[in-house]
Amino acid sequence: MADSSEAYASEGSDIDEVIDSDFNKIIEDDTRPDVNDIPDDVDVPAYRVVSEQWILAMFQEGAEDMRDFVGFQEEWKTNNFHSREKILYNREPGAKIELPDVVRSIQVFSHIFTEELWMRLVTETNLYAAQTRSATPSKSKWVPIIVTEMKTFVGLCLAMGILRLPSRRDFCRQKKWLYRTTIPQAISRDRFDIIWRYLHLQDNNSNDVNRSDKLWKVRWYLDYLKDRFQELYEVDGFVSVDESMVKFKGRLAFRQYLPLKPTKWGIKVWVMAENSTGYVSNFQVYTGREGGSSEKGLAHRVVMDHNLDLKAHGLYTCGTVRSNRKGIPPKPPAMDKRRYQVSQKDDLTFCAWQDTKVVLVLLNYHEPMAEGSVRRRHPHRGHSASVHL
Repeated sequence: MADSSEAYASEGSDIDEVIDSDFNKIIEDDTRPDVNDIPDDVDVPAYRVVSEQWILAMFQEGAEDMRDFVGFQEEWKTNNFHSREKILYNREPGAKIELPDVVRSIQVFSHIFTEELWMRLVTETNLYAAQTRSATPSKSKWVPIIVTEMKTFVGLCLAMGILRLPSRRDFCRQKKWLYRTTIPQAISRDRFDIIWRYLHLQDNNSNDVNRSDKLWKVRWYLDYLKDRFQELYEVDGFVSVDESMVKFKGRLAFRQYLPLKPTKWGIKVWVMAENSTGYVSNFQVYTGREGGSSEKGLAHRVVMDHNLDLKAHGLYTCGTVRSNRKGIPPKPPAMDKRRYQVSQKDDLTFCAWQDTKVVLVLLNYHEPMAEGSVRRRHPHRGHSASVHL
């Protein structure tokens, strides 16, 4: 069994949060009466509300950051857990469009890649080709692209992502039987290459874009896809917000290196996806720190941007937490493998589970259970699973 002291130092999450140290100073200077000193005729919950308002008033400029601390006056307890009333998820999940009983892939795809998007691709590609060729004359022949040809080009790009060959030109080889495909019947090699060269989504000379945005050349496309994803489908109440990596090894200012990810080098994207289907409802490309050299509250910003801080809609949270976070319970004693311990504080539940290392989880959705053990493997993967309470 792994040493518990070393295991507890495991970092369950790579999201950084910063707690304002001024909060502790205000608490030290607090001269309000203790709850136990309140007269019997005073409603204690009402007093707590006044206390919370007092704290927020002391931080008018940083009130948004202080809301995380309001409502947590109780201490962590390991028994006598209390239940809490949950707000039901009040959105109607599922498809927002009518689809036939037997749906073809192209029918769903056409709801995402609409005629508006195709016309944008054609218009901007032709414009960029004209601008580039007027500035730097080229011997290669260019004929303005049309919508049908653009659809062929995009379809072949998707097919090339499924059928992998050493280089793009190998898809057009006909003399080598190993690389022989039917792609040349759809488009010639030179025509495909020149469309690839001039493919564009944004007018470089436009004054209607924010050029401080590192993604300004594709911002319209990203926003368009995100809006379409949300217009077509409503996720259920079980979603996950996590990092995803788009593999990229070229030169890019915001390229990330995450050694613990399967794809270590690439573009980091925050993704909100439905747990049961994997449907992506929201995403955000991470282009580096915002607001200076040190970005505070990255986790809070991402969750708020993904519209997940909505307890009124019946949305709750469950996720790993680092062992060095302030306010979590003290280090538990050594545990046998697969054992877990639970603590509760107000509406928060904290669980420490012994795997190869200790995994720390903080949540406000599940009801706390007594100490017990849980196996790691899931039954649908061909392994047994059991819970002992």
